[in-house]
Amino acid sequence: MTAQRTPHDAGFTLTEMLVALFILSMLAVAGGSLLLRATESGKQVRDREAEIRVLDIAQAFIRDDLEAATLRATEPDEGYGEPETFVGGQTNRTDALFRFVRNGWINPGGAADRSGLQTVRYILSEEGELIREATLRPDSTRSTPVARRVLLEHVTAVDLGFWRGGELSAYWEGTAKPPANVLPDLVEMRISFDDGRVMTVASLVGGVPS
Repeated sequence: MTAQRTPHDAGFTLTEMLVALFILSMLAVAGGSLLLRATESGKQVRDREAEIRVLDIAQAFIRDDLEAATLRATEPDEGYGEPETFVGGQTNRTDALFRFVRNGWINPGGAADRSGLQTVRYILSEEGELIREATLRPDSTRSTPVARRVLLEHVTAVDLGFWRGGELSAYWEGTAKPPANVLPDLVEMRISFDDGRVMTVASLVGGVPS
């Protein structure tokens, strides 16, 4: 005797197909959401790594410059007055955050007609950029090349502190004549950003303090 086939044996019902499609759609949505979250998380990690690299590079420039500072005097920014060495902070002797002469620039075989000295200036622009300017010789003229680099953006304020002999000052006015012919032992920079972040950089000046 042959068994009689029912409609269920012949295939899926409409209800079963709708349930299966619903489950598949839910799985697709869940998988897409996971993929989007993973992509967004990866982008956030890459953006954060890029931000850290920018901060690291800025700190490296600042520390390298300060550690290579010398007592080489240059003409003041305004073009008159006695020669100055390290000048910065809350002073009217410079429009930069600080300015000084550094050494250590490599000139293999004397290829360039200059010494290893450069005047370095750090500036905070009205657009919130922390800018490093390096004049390719300490006693510059209008034709002297200037290397300009934006180290940080979105900066709202830079607060400076200059340490010497355990005492802190908000400015430094170095000259070629005693008693001001000395460098600070250490410089602190407190850099504030428009998103509320604050970065502090502290560096010895001219190597080991005297």
